[in-house]
Amino acid sequence: MKDILFQSINNDLIAQCHQLNEENVPNVGSRSLEGLTNSLENSDYSECVIIDNFVVGFVICFQDSEITKSYMEKIEHKNFKEISNRVSNFLYIDRIAVNAKYRNKNLGSQLYSNIINFSKDNSISNLTAEINLLPSVNIPSFEFHKKFNFKEIDTVKYSKDYEVSLQKKEII
Repeated sequence: MKDILFQSINNDLIAQCHQLNEENVPNVGSRSLEGLTNSLENSDYSECVIIDNFVVGFVICFQDSEITKSYMEKIEHKNFKEISNRVSNFLYIDRIAVNAKYRNKNLGSQLYSNIINFSKDNSISNLTAEINLLPSVNIPSFEFHKKFNFKEIDTVKYSKDYEVSLQKKEII
């Protein structure tokens, strides 16, 4: 594969991340460019994968600090709230997306390995995420998270057409 660059997401890259996010709906939630920019500005960890000056993958994460909890409450982030009621000292993986042409090339795995290293460096005990059950089960996400030893801690059904599996991985 061509030269691969992993770097923090900056304002010059957010539009490409937004486009990639929208290409991955419904496996990730749709966000406006402004909403994604706001998330990035308030995130505790973000990274993107660049090949030939093009973003082919990204991740945005939040730690359960008081500042982040306040932000998540302000934007009414249901999944973060549900996880924070069940887990402490965690890094929440809000969204990850990889361009369809670059899947199964270990880019998502490398992003997760980098998240794990960040967590270890910052004494974070748990990684958390949610996986869609409704409107459709995100089977590739379940398989991906299983590779990293994530375990379901609960499910939450918000409406007749929106349900998620809350996932956790302990960092050792």
